[in-house]
Amino acid sequence: MKDWVRSPVRSVPEDWIDYNGHMNLAYYVMAFDHDLDDLLDREIGAGPSFSERHNQGPFALQNHVHYLDELLEGERFYCKFLMLDGDAKRVHIAGSMHREKDDSPVCVMEQVLVNVDHGTRRSAPYPEEIQGRIAAMVELHRDVERPIQIGRPIGLRKSQN
Repeated sequence: MKDWVRSPVRSVPEDWIDYNGHMNLAYYVMAFDHDLDDLLDREIGAGPSFSERHNQGPFALQNHVHYLDELLEGERFYCKFLMLDGDAKRVHIAGSMHREKDDSPVCVMEQVLVNVDHGTRRSAPYPEEIQGRIAAMVELHRDVERPIQIGRPIGLRKSQN
């Protein structure tokens, strides 16, 4: 797993298309969220199954999305993820969405999640075995090339006149 963790391929449904004739920005986030839940379940043990069993789960603290290209109705795409960092309660993840036919990136997402106890609505540490899996994935992904969008601030660039 010294590479991105890849999701299954799927197609853009008709109801995800907006008045500009392409996939609406909200569905990029929803697709990342769905595939990230799957990754957290399969690779870390901290996704929806964990939440059901332990009454805890990941809440998003920050989410930065860079739209690089558009997806059209019926186009097939996949997401892939890198674990950038983590500690007892939080993970920092990068996601990249790609058009299947040419593997070109269409969107990059960067997110920080915190584990929250559903009863107290406060942050809580992950169990030690999950912390170990997070640390192991961070180490495996340490030297994997990151998209240039990761860590960039948001704002308008001012010209130097």
